[in-house]
Amino acid sequence: MHNQPKQRPVQAADMKSKWLREKEKPQQGLPAQKPVMAEDEVEEAPPSKWKAIFSKVLLYLFLMIAIVFVYIFLLLGEPEDDAQQLANVQEQKITTSMSPLEMPGESDVSTLATTFGQPVLSLYPGVLPMERARIYDTAFDGGFARRVTITYTLETGETLYVDSLRPTGAITLLSGDFRLDGERTYAIGGVDAGWMENGQLIRVFGQTGEAAYCVTCPISMKEQLPQLLRSTILNTDGSQP
Repeated sequence: MHNQPKQRPVQAADMKSKWLREKEKPQQGLPAQKPVMAEDEVEEAPPSKWKAIFSKVLLYLFLMIAIVFVYIFLLLGEPEDDAQQLANVQEQKITTSMSPLEMPGESDVSTLATTFGQPVLSLYPGVLPMERARIYDTAFDGGFARRVTITYTLETGETLYVDSLRPTGAITLLSGDFRLDGERTYAIGGVDAGWMENGQLIRVFGQTGEAAYCVTCPISMKEQLPQLLRSTILNTDGSQP
């Protein structure tokens, strides 16, 4: 009997053929390959959602802090300004009375500003004849109030008074049974002023941070007074035209 041929070579050939087929199949399941980048190129990472939110929160916080600081600055600035004005008024308290001084008509009233310590209210020269100008002290609030009173003669022969007073609270020395007219506003020497009357007299008064001013005339001059108020001026030393 002849022996049957061995099958090993056939099996080896089959295995080799199977291996070649497997090698020729396209590889699946491998991750996509990124293109090769040059060395000087940097890949841009997508922006982070949380990073954007965090930036917006920081911006809002910064704006809120800025608003708070501005508010505090304005809030604290007003009392400080008021305190400064109050300190100025307190510094103006006069404790020693001066001897009264009188100047004849048509004198340069601006020279009184130095003695008075603040600008002095008057009419422009030549608007009305000036009888006299007087500076004197009046008892007020445990001390003294300094006053300048300029007297003018109206066409009717009546008298018009122009007063300058310090400290500002001394305006109460001119108070009385007057009715305030709040419908209109006026100005004396460039200072906002109020109008009041009592049936016999008219007083137009205003003030700065350092002094108070008043124009007093008979009620008969009610129609002419607004025009005269346009001729008022605050005089500093040597400033009168």
